[in-house]
Amino acid sequence: MKRRSLVLILLLAVILLANGSLWAAAQAEVKPTGPVKIVYWRSLTGVAGESQDEVVKRFNESRSDIIVESQFQGAYAEILQKLQAALAAGDVPDLVLLDSPHLQIFAKDGVLVNLDDFVKKEKAGFLNDYIPGLLADGYYDDSLFALPVLRSTPLLYVNGDMLAAAGLPRRAPKTWDEFREFSKQLTKYNAAGEAEQLGAGFTTTVTSGHWYFQGAVYAYGGLVSDEDFNIYLSSPEALAVATLWQDMVFKDKTAIPSNSHDDFLNKKVGMVFGSTGSMGNLLSRADFEVIPAFMPGQKQNLVPVGGSVLAMPSTDKNRQWAAWEFMKYMTGTDAQAYLAEMTGYMPNSTSARNHPDLAAYYNANPVRKVALDQLAYVRPQASVISLPKGTEILRQMLEKLLIANMDPKQVMAETTADLQKEYNENFK
Repeated sequence: MKRRSLVLILLLAVILLANGSLWAAAQAEVKPTGPVKIVYWRSLTGVAGESQDEVVKRFNESRSDIIVESQFQGAYAEILQKLQAALAAGDVPDLVLLDSPHLQIFAKDGVLVNLDDFVKKEKAGFLNDYIPGLLADGYYDDSLFALPVLRSTPLLYVNGDMLAAAGLPRRAPKTWDEFREFSKQLTKYNAAGEAEQLGAGFTTTVTSGHWYFQGAVYAYGGLVSDEDFNIYLSSPEALAVATLWQDMVFKDKTAIPSNSHDDFLNKKVGMVFGSTGSMGNLLSRADFEVIPAFMPGQKQNLVPVGGSVLAMPSTDKNRQWAAWEFMKYMTGTDAQAYLAEMTGYMPNSTSARNHPDLAAYYNANPVRKVALDQLAYVRPQASVISLPKGTEILRQMLEKLLIANMDPKQVMAETTADLQKEYNENFK
C-alpha cells in the first residue's frame, strides 16, 4: 500500500513537472529562425528620401540578423492619417518617421513603445551625445518615445543673381521690414500689367505653412500658443505678421501664396521659405546662386525647431528589438553625418556634428552651415501643432489671409475658436 502511494506521488510529481515545463515553454518568446524583418514608414521625397533609403541599404548590408524594408508613405500629414488607419486595422509598421509635434498624439494614447527600458540596457550616458534641444521633442510625460533623426529649422532661400540684377546686395534681408522692401525691389510687371517676376512666395501647405508663420510671429516677439495650449493669434504680434503677409500679396502685389519651390526654381519669385532639409534639392537643382539664410528677424531672431523623430509602434517583441537596433543606427554618428551632408538637415548629436567627414564638408561648403548657426535661436513649435487637425486649421488660416483676403482680425478669431474646439475634443 505504501509502495503504491509512493508510486502515485512520484507519478503526480512527474505530471506536474511536465505540465510546468509545457507552461513555461508556452510562455517563452518564440525566437525567430531567420533574419527579423521590420517595416519602416518614411516620409520626404527627393534627396531626403533617397538618403534615408541609402541608410537602410547600409544597415541591411551590415547585419545578417535584421532586414529593414523602407516604405514611402507621403508627407507628414499623410503618415499621420495612415498610421491612424493602420491602428484601426491592427496592422502597424515597426518604425515610423513622425513630424515631431505629432509624437504627442500617439504617445498619449499608448500607441508608441516607451523607449526607457531600451535605454536602460545601453551603456551609461547613452543619451548624452544627442543635442538636448533636439532630443527633447522625443519625450512625452517624462518618458522617451522617439529619437531625433532629421531635424531642421525654417530658412529663407534667396536668388542671389536676382538680387544683384535688382541692385540689391547678394544677401538675405535681415528683418521683416527689409524683407518687404527687398520684395518690392525684386518685383517686375510688364506693360500689360502682368507679373514677370515677384519678390516672394508664402508657403501655405498643411505640412509647413504654419511653421514659417510661427517663425515670423516669434521674430515679432509673440507666440502662436504656449505649452498649456493658450492661443495668442489675436495678439498684436500675430496680427502684425498676418497683416504684413496679406499686404504684400494684395496691396504691394509683390508676393504670392505658393505651394511649391518650383516658383523659386523657375525664377517666378526671388525669395521663398524652406526647411533646412530643402537645401540639398534647391542647391542641386537651381541654375542660379541660391543663398540659404536665417529667417528674417524683427524684435529678435527666433525660429521654431522642426523636422522629424523616429518612433516605434511595433507590437512584436522580437521586432521591437530589431527596430531598436535600427533606431540606434539611423540616429547614430555615421548615419547622421551622412544625412546632414546629403540633405542639409542638422546632425542630431555632438559626435555627428564633429564627424571628420561632416566637418570637412562644412569647411568646403560654408553656406550649408547656416542651419547649425541658426540652432542658437530656436524654441519648440507651438503646442497647437500637436492637435490632430492643428496644421490643417492653420493652413486654412493662411488661405483665408492670402487667397480669400479676409480681415485678419476675423481670421485670427475664427482660427482661435477652431483650435480651441480641437483641443477640447482631443486633450481635455
